[in-house]
Amino acid sequence: MKPKAILLGSIGVVAETSDIQRRAYNTAFKEAGLDWVWEVPVYKDLLLQNGGRDRLARLGQKANIGLSDDAVVAIHARKTELACDEIEKLGVPLREGVDDLLVRAKKSALFLAFVTTTYRRNIDAILRGSQPQIGLADFNLVLCTEDVTKTKPDSEVYELALKRLGLSANECLAIEDSETSLAAAKSAGIPTLATPGAFTAEQDFSSADWVYPSVAAFIDSGEVQF
Repeated sequence: MKPKAILLGSIGVVAETSDIQRRAYNTAFKEAGLDWVWEVPVYKDLLLQNGGRDRLARLGQKANIGLSDDAVVAIHARKTELACDEIEKLGVPLREGVDDLLVRAKKSALFLAFVTTTYRRNIDAILRGSQPQIGLADFNLVLCTEDVTKTKPDSEVYELALKRLGLSANECLAIEDSETSLAAAKSAGIPTLATPGAFTAEQDFSSADWVYPSVAAFIDSGEVQF
């Protein structure tokens, strides 16, 4: 494949942050007076569904805890603050091959886009925490949940990316690390590479065009040309 654009579908494609997010949730729960603790196996299951606020609301109903909409928003906002602060202060290493991908994309004058339905605050934190290897200036387009009305697995954000870039689906390569986000790219008709993360490796990626443990392994395979 020789794409004209590389679409990074989540912050998890760029860096492993799931455990940072999990620990931040647990701290936010404690501060809110909740006795919830999301251990690793529980959080892996929760990641089968996108949307942190939706997860909180569903779990509140399941536990017969009447979390108000305001409480859900406040807990999620506190989680985001804690996680982003840690990422920005301590930094996060890029996943294997991401830096090489950026270099190759630039040399080949490919479009590079972040096409996510996470909050912009999370994207900004990753870009700050990964400097100088990666930064906002590396991207031609950054889309997040604030730009759309529906989150993944809906394809809206990918369709918007294609429109903004002026490209057809088969001219792009989407890289995703979760089953639900992969479904969004597939629904938009975009060729997909799945690079499962530490917390999503057990999910079903059978619908992806390619599945590799890392971007580096995909580049080494010769499946993509720059």
